[in-house]
Amino acid sequence: ASRLEAAGFTVLLTRPNLEDDPELSERGALAGKNNAVLFLSLHSNAPGSSTPPDRYPLVRGVMTFYSLTAREENAPFAAELNNTAAEIMQTDNRGIMIREYPGVPEDDYYGVIRAAAKSGCRQAFLIEHGFHTNIDDATFMTDDACLEKLADAEAAVIIKHFG
Repeated sequence: ASRLEAAGFTVLLTRPNLEDDPELSERGALAGKNNAVLFLSLHSNAPGSSTPPDRYPLVRGVMTFYSLTAREENAPFAAELNNTAAEIMQTDNRGIMIREYPGVPEDDYYGVIRAAAKSGCRQAFLIEHGFHTNIDDATFMTDDACLEKLADAEAAVIIKHFG
């Protein structure tokens, strides 16, 4: 947030304090309520149920989901954010993807993305910054100096995108 604010952006955090835990739909809806042009949800990942627990430590990498709304505009932006995060973290690049809500074509699966898009913020992304079950990814994500590098790099992508 501070890097973007220094570049002239107004930044609204959905969780300004660790204790804050608004509903996912409420987080996304804040984007539209505040006329945001970008919604970015930052996460760490966990292996899915199809991965055996003994393989959890082996799964790693960055992946970025982007809104079905404005796909052509969102895909290259998502790719640049994802590629930058993977490079800075020196982890696997698991790529970018969209995910539709089951049975509702053209509706985003992830609640934060769906709520942001439905609130009018067409550029909505969820970045999975590595797997907290992988020691290398987790070590990076818990090191303040590493997080500073990641914040600088992602802010540079956003600043470049918006000019």
